Amino acid sequence: MKVILMMATSLNGIIATSDDKEDFLSHENWNQFVKRAQKSGCLIWGRKTYELVRNWGEEYLKSIESITKIIISSNPHLKLDESFTLAESPQKALVILINRGFKEVILTGGSTNNSSFAKLGLIDEVLIDLNSVIIGKGISLFNPEEFELKLELIKNTKINKDIVELHYKVIK
Repeated sequence: MKVILMMATSLNGIIATSDDKEDFLSHENWNQFVKRAQKSGCLIWGRKTYELVRNWGEEYLKSIESITKIIISSNPHLKLDESFTLAESPQKALVILINRGFKEVILTGGSTNNSSFAKLGLIDEVLIDLNSVIIGKGISLFNPEEFELKLELIKNTKINKDIVELHYKVIK
């Protein structure tokens, strides 16, 4: 299964402010994510991302209702909305998706999840939507942990006047 990490960040790699706000990111990032997730047919989020997006409003959840959604949490009793499936680890999330016949998944949610997948060597491609802003303090794309991802730039695309998408292949 191909795992594609897709994230929107500030120019210096911040995905949210310290209080979990993403106001500095363009709504176009969500539109790009939805298009890519619809193409793959499935996505993986962490618990915090799930909880944040649920509070954004119904229109956000409606735009991904046809997509298979896996939430990773170490809490086996986490209550999820009906259209979401719980997995206790990255490996278990991938097994669920493979058993459902998927060939690729969009991973997009949280520095903890991103780092877990990276440490396990499970990320195959990285799509980063760089927004034209620098944030001094906040949540980084990855937690500061021991891992290394060597990347090869496949493509760069100007999404709009303020966003550039960088598409990398992970060299394994």
